[in-house]
Amino acid sequence: MRHGALRLAVVRGTLAVAAMSAIGCARQPPRPPAPSPAERPAEVREPVVREPVRAPEPRSEPEVVEKAPGNDAVDLFAADPIVTSGQAGDEGIEDRVDWWLNLWQTRSRDAFVRGLSRMGSYEDLVIAELAKRELPPSLLYLPLIEANYYPTAVSPVGAGGLWQFMPRTARWLGLTVNSLIDQRFDAFAATPVALDYLLDLNEQFQSWFLTLAAYNAGPGRVEQEIRRHGRGHPRDDRLFLRIRDRLPAETRDFIPKFLAAVRMASDPEHHGFLNVLKSSLPAFDTVAVDGPASIDVIADVAGVGLEEVRDLNPHIVLGMTPGGGSTVVRLPAGSVEGFAERFAVIPLRNRVNRHIVSAGETLSHIALDYRISLDELRGANPGVSPRRLQIGSVLIVPGMRRDSGEPAAAVAEPGTDNPPIADDPPEAGSGEGALSAATYGAAPPGGEVVHVVTRGESLWLIARLYGVELARLRARNRIGEGALVHPGDSIRIPPAR
Repeated sequence: MRHGALRLAVVRGTLAVAAMSAIGCARQPPRPPAPSPAERPAEVREPVVREPVRAPEPRSEPEVVEKAPGNDAVDLFAADPIVTSGQAGDEGIEDRVDWWLNLWQTRSRDAFVRGLSRMGSYEDLVIAELAKRELPPSLLYLPLIEANYYPTAVSPVGAGGLWQFMPRTARWLGLTVNSLIDQRFDAFAATPVALDYLLDLNEQFQSWFLTLAAYNAGPGRVEQEIRRHGRGHPRDDRLFLRIRDRLPAETRDFIPKFLAAVRMASDPEHHGFLNVLKSSLPAFDTVAVDGPASIDVIADVAGVGLEEVRDLNPHIVLGMTPGGGSTVVRLPAGSVEGFAERFAVIPLRNRVNRHIVSAGETLSHIALDYRISLDELRGANPGVSPRRLQIGSVLIVPGMRRDSGEPAAAVAEPGTDNPPIADDPPEAGSGEGALSAATYGAAPPGGEVVHVVTRGESLWLIARLYGVELARLRARNRIGEGALVHPGDSIRIPPAR
């Protein structure tokens, strides 16, 4: 059966935000112009055919989804420029819409239900961000076809997160993507960036069909096809149909797939998905964690479960916050009170794994021993050269701490004013590394702490561990450029700026 424009008029949505009912092609107040195609990466992602992302099975999700009571459907189509486009009823588009509708109602029914369920965790965020930018409300369903609303989904070509950014594009848009932190997997960081990018693309292409094509194949590819086959034609949805057959297969199918997802997800009951029950994220607070720390340590200090911290922070990809700065970490609501004070008294040796290089070891051997990749180990130790690895060097190993038989934190007894006393520093030559050498006694004036140097340490490593500039550390301790530090030396650590 073929669906035409008449059917589009009766499809209903789930958005309950009244402010969005008047949303259309309206624009925000003047924004900075979108970068020209020459300034953009050549493509958002590789122009190759890829199958729909297959996200890992969730631990526990209902087969049937139940719709929240009182959330009456709102007619999206009075204002939404994507689903009301006159080209949405094109015969070629409709054929592929039918194909996707059939797929999701048969072979991929269970996967579609999981996506609908997961959408509940993020739809309030996406709806609010769409409303801020006066973007079409149907874009709520874009992550459904990109990642099935799975926040850590990764496609066969390396696109990741709800919005399926390639690493290069994510970095270009301002997201952090490295071996320890990947903000593509942080819906709260990636969603505003993705919607700003869509807004810029729409300013450039003046058509939502062309905008979505550019989001999928890259603005450079769409501009190329417009120059070759659409020169002289206005930039509207009809131009997309004119160049559609020249685009990669995945991009040709992107608009029909999106329209099918809007039809089915905005009115699941009409398509046989009854009693839709959306999942939700638990309430959370945020806390700043200074320097490197394993998330199991963070969970212990907060008094919450490790899985709770993992689920709230999927962007901490190796289970460890990076050094050299502060990382915002989400914790279950009510667990951040007193966190900073409890965390501050944990010796550095108890916050992360550390490894002292022995004779004959290489970075590859060490990575294999800790069951991580070489790139992950090198990412946690920038500046360490595999060809110049020295015996006694101290490496930070990402991931959960190995059980050392020691408590993760020494915490003052409740109701007392006395902080706990940190472990004594190891003797010089004992083999204990830099992360076991921090001692906290009476801080010198200015809120500084004293670090006792042990075997294998350098000023560069100490500066990185405490997140201070090497030049400031040298100046505070009156250490010249060529001077070395030795086991037993006391180094004053200036407060981070």
